[in-house]
Order: sequence, then C-alpha cells, then structure tokens
Amino acid sequence: MTDHMESSVDSDTPEDTRTNRGLNAPSSERVASVDTVRGLTILLMIFVNDLGTAAPAWMHHIQPSDADGMTLADIVFPAFLFLVGISIPLAAERALATGRTRTQVLSHVLTRTIGLLIMGLIGLNRSGDETLGNPLWGLAGYVAIILAWSVIPSARGRRRNTFIALKSLGAAGLIILLIVYRSEPSATEVMFIGPVANWTWLRTGWWGILGLIGWAYLTASVVYLLLRTRREWLMGAMALLFVNYLALSDGGFFTRIADKVWLDPLQPLLRLLENAVSFVGHFVDLGSCTGSLAAIVVAGSLLGTTLSGPQNLNEHSSRIKWAAMFVLGLFVAGLVFDNFAGVNKIAATPTWCLWCAALTCAVWTIVYWVMDVRGVVRWSIIARPAGANPLIAYLLHPILISLISICGLSDELLSYQNAPEASGVILGSIAMALIVCALTGLIARAGLTVRI
Repeated sequence: MTDHMESSVDSDTPEDTRTNRGLNAPSSERVASVDTVRGLTILLMIFVNDLGTAAPAWMHHIQPSDADGMTLADIVFPAFLFLVGISIPLAAERALATGRTRTQVLSHVLTRTIGLLIMGLIGLNRSGDETLGNPLWGLAGYVAIILAWSVIPSARGRRRNTFIALKSLGAAGLIILLIVYRSEPSATEVMFIGPVANWTWLRTGWWGILGLIGWAYLTASVVYLLLRTRREWLMGAMALLFVNYLALSDGGFFTRIADKVWLDPLQPLLRLLENAVSFVGHFVDLGSCTGSLAAIVVAGSLLGTTLSGPQNLNEHSSRIKWAAMFVLGLFVAGLVFDNFAGVNKIAATPTWCLWCAALTCAVWTIVYWVMDVRGVVRWSIIARPAGANPLIAYLLHPILISLISICGLSDELLSYQNAPEASGVILGSIAMALIVCALTGLIARAGLTVRI
C-alpha cells in the first residue's frame, strides 16, 4: 500500500488510448493492469475475510495453522505484497526522473513505513481496548486513519478548507484514541524499556497485516534504491532474503561463529552485532518481515522493472515472455525450497512465498494481455475503485461490520454468514465485497482519497 494509494484509473479514458498504456505511456501514467489486479486482490481479501463457517475449507485459511499447504485465503496477502513490489520501480524511477535524490526517496519510504506500522498497530490492538470497548475503539481508529491520511485538494477554497479540517480531526482523533487505549494487563517486553509485568497499552506482537506490509516494503525499497533496475542483482537479493529466512529459522546468523578461530580478532564486533540482531528480533520477526515477505516484494519489483526505468521492455510480447519465464522460475525455486520448510502462511515459508508470487505474476500476465494488449478494459470496473484506493477498501469492510454491530442489525444484514449452506455464505460474501468496492468508488468520487 504505497504509491498506488494516491490515484485511480481514469474510467473515462477511451479504450483505444488505454490499449498501449504501460507500453508507450509517459512515466507519470499508471499501468491499468496493475491497478486492476490490485483491485481484484482487495476484493478477494474482503471476500475471504467475510466468509462464514459453512464455506468450503479451501476458501478459509488452512487448518491447522501449521499444516503443510495453502488455501485460497492464504494467497491473498502475498499477492498484495507482490503488487506492492511492482509499484516500487514505477514510483521510484518517476521520482528520480524529476530530480529527487535517493536519500529523498528513502526519506519518503521511511515516512510511509511509519504510517503503515501505526496503522498495523491500531488494527492489531483494536479488539483489546477496554476504555471504549470493542468495536467502538477500532471503528473510531479506522475512521481516524482514513481522515488523517486523506489527500488535501490543491485548489484553494471551501473544499480545501473542509479537507484540512477533516485531516486535522483525524490526526487529533488518533492521538486521543492512542492516549485513552487500555487493555487487560499482561506481561510483555517494550522496546528500550524491557520486560514490563502489567503492560496495559498497545502491543507490537506481529504488527498486524499493514505493519507486515510496512516492514517488507521498507526492506524491498532499500534493496531497490541500492540496486535499481539491475535485474540480475535484484534476483540475487531476493535469493539472499530467502537465505536470511532459513538462517534465522535454524539458530540464527551467529550460531557457529565461536567455532571459527580465524575470526577471533573480530569476536567483540560480532558479539555486538549478535546482541543488536537479538534485540531487534524481540520486536520484529526478521526472518519473515525482512526476509521471506520482503523477498515477495522484491519479486514484484523485478516484474516492475520491465514496466519502468532504463531496462524496461518496450514490446508487449517481450514483457509477456519475460513474465512467463519468471513464473516458471518462481515455481521451480519453490519446489527446491519445499525441501527445507514446506508450505505455510503463518511461518511465511519460502515455498509459500514463491508459489504465491508465481500465481500473482501469472494472473497479472493474463490481465496485462487482456487489458494492455487486447484493449478489453470495461470489465475492470468491478475492481477499479478498490485498486485505486486499496486502503479505504481494506478499512471500509471492518468499518461496515462494526457499524452494523453497533446498530444491532447483525442478525438482519449479516445473516448470510451463518447460513447452513455454502452457496448462501459465498453469495453473501461476494455481495459484501462488491458493496465495499462500490462504496469505495463513491467515496473517491466525493473527493476522499488516501495517500501514505
């Protein structure tokens, strides 16, 4: 959820103009197929999150959670990470082309990461508040997020002043909500403070979905800014991130350092590094957040280099052939890594990452051929609003559920979730996903968009 949050696909653009978008369009243009696949991913995310228990097991997250395998629901999150990666070269090369330095771009990346971490913590902790109670605190928090990160119109006037007031209200609301938050006292460990016996405030835990995106996005962005469009180097960096996962899953980087006598002069420095890694590891899962999950984003960036920058591929056929070979390579690499850790979402295993990246790349290739090569774009209206404003769509679903619950209408409006037959559950959740997408489009038409 990075640069792709800030604008939408222009629904009024003629088909013949959009047929070659992404091929000959200037760097400021967005690639229609990327927005569409992102929108489809958000729709699928809402659908699987909304499903009731009667839906088929292959639609829910895999059970037990440590099983060797994956389901439809397990594919959604890595698909979004892959799409975040595609956007990194598009956004970075556009920024660098306007004269911004890598340091300035990195500063922007850090700002976005902090925003995602804050949002992730709110999402992670929203059901634990005892001051306002569940779901009121979470509802207020999500509304405040949308307002606080809303885009202020550039044209002066009443509309701009209204959005400034709403943005200020959202920021103030977030501060107040964070101040009043209290949860059940429990033992935890707080960064720079250490163990606390009866901590009652926010907990980092696994940082929530948006927080995981933030850490992976930061890692992949740093990798990209260092290597830029050198695809062979990016491929090597992706492999090293998976190796990082395997190393941290098998004792860590420093397990056998003491056995290396020839490293004795460096032992003080190595111990210092070991302590630093151990300290950070208490609060961030370095194996997944800055390892395998970040590797998915780098995989997306590899595909993104075919669309932007000095090494972009200028013909549709070349892009499709490259993407097809990339899909095959990701799948084969997943087979190799399967010997080490299997397939599991919770553990963020390399094979799960690689196969989900391969599937997402394959879907994008098909949509690219349909939209950018064949020029068939009207069907994408079902996903366009969610693809243009993914954060609003993502937050709008729990906001609606919370409002329905507070109004006491769950039995009437959400009865499909408890339907005894799978068909009723599936149709109801499809309808919910489409309603959220439509509402996202109406909100965007009203001028409310979000940018991190």
